Amino acid sequence: MVLMRLEKLRQVDLNLLIIFAVIAEEQSVTKASARLLLSQPAVSRALQRARSMFQDELVVRSSSGFELTLRGRKILEELEQLLPKIEGLVVPSVFDPKKERSSFRISGPDNVCMALLPHLCRRYATERYKVNFDFLPWQADAVDMLEHGKLDLILHIDDGLLPSHFSSERLYREDWICAVARKSKFGDRLTLLQYLAAEHLTVRTLPGVQSIPDKQLAALGAKRRSCVCMSYFGAALSCLPGTELVLTLTNGMRQMVESNSTLRLVKAPQELRPFHFLMVWHPRLTTDARHTWLREAVRQVSPQEASGQRL
Repeated sequence: MVLMRLEKLRQVDLNLLIIFAVIAEEQSVTKASARLLLSQPAVSRALQRARSMFQDELVVRSSSGFELTLRGRKILEELEQLLPKIEGLVVPSVFDPKKERSSFRISGPDNVCMALLPHLCRRYATERYKVNFDFLPWQADAVDMLEHGKLDLILHIDDGLLPSHFSSERLYREDWICAVARKSKFGDRLTLLQYLAAEHLTVRTLPGVQSIPDKQLAALGAKRRSCVCMSYFGAALSCLPGTELVLTLTNGMRQMVESNSTLRLVKAPQELRPFHFLMVWHPRLTTDARHTWLREAVRQVSPQEASGQRL
């Protein structure tokens, strides 16, 4: 059945439908040619082809000019419903978050979420916008969830381990800082030797996956000592007061440390190199108006935008 329909449609010049609709609306070949920016003979020839295609005169002369035949009137009524739908297929859609309700599912480690999501909520979680954000916990199968449409966007490090067919964009650069208890013995800066001699509270956002600092230390042939390991940076900060533990975290969490009177910042060893956070999406979402808006919204609240710096 589908093949039969396609075979018939291949024989149809869809331009004739538009020309006929304009002639019917204007009730004049001359007016139709001016509106279509075509010569009058070209419009007349198109009308003849349309008559041949529909096997009907479509329009006939009358005392008032042109008048639609019964078949022509029926075709025009159908086109009035059909042409806006065809236009909607070929004209790029525009998403207005203040008028259209939409939900987005986003996931990422808690350190990048803490850097981005408060700004996203302050800007868009208001009555002016009809968008809903569902922030899902970071988990090992987040990439698979993105692949199968269970997530709209993930926030990921630039470790080169993403599937090659995914689309991604750098959001901002992250530097490493260290947090310690305010009354701890540490100075304002840690050398690599001091860092390795300290006892660490480490964060692994995914079980069994080596953290970035540990990977970078391993490349130097070094390893830090850790007596406590957990999955969330926010929870780890609350464990520091009253200890001599060192917590290595990203600069996007600096404000949380500075606003806590029981904690203070210490410069991390220069051997811990910065990295970038990415927003990652499936390419099937690249041109969708809703997701184009979502990526721009995340882009606008990323730290690089806030500081006016582009990567």
